[in-house]
Amino acid sequence: MYDTGELLKELRKKREVAVKEGDIVGLYDVLDAYLAMDLEGEEIDELYELILQNAFDKLADKLTRGERFDLENEVDVYSARAIYEHALERWDSKDFKGANELFLVLSYLVEGSIQKSMILGLALTAKRVGLDEFLNDFVDRKALDESSLFFDRFTAKADRFLSENSLLVESELKKIDKIAAQ
Repeated sequence: MYDTGELLKELRKKREVAVKEGDIVGLYDVLDAYLAMDLEGEEIDELYELILQNAFDKLADKLTRGERFDLENEVDVYSARAIYEHALERWDSKDFKGANELFLVLSYLVEGSIQKSMILGLALTAKRVGLDEFLNDFVDRKALDESSLFFDRFTAKADRFLSENSLLVESELKKIDKIAAQ
């Protein structure tokens, strides 16, 4: 059996390697372990900042190259995860504009099963619907599993909302054209 001190020592080594290599997946592994151990404080904040820095570097690279996140690539998935979590944090703090902008970029950069998550977040933040209402009324929490990295299982209310607000979604998505033209 591992003692906590030994485990923390191993995690710090793993963190050092991940930081040195710019390994967002490794950084998330350490962060998730810290969170599972109910650790708090500066180390967690620093790890999260490093994760965000890596994710936004990856985002800038993708935008510069005109590429999308490849959801078969673990680094791209974890980069999208970090930006998505940051959007949720902004949303939670009532920064609807900041969250909306992140969802807009993510809705452009991801495809497939999680794109609906980004588009729903984009529309809800445009209408200034709170994060709690999103989680309570639009996310089918029972359908999520522990390995879910995104809120990507929705209630019928989410589908109705997107259908009823299709013009809003279309208008919001057109903003990416304006950004791309700059």
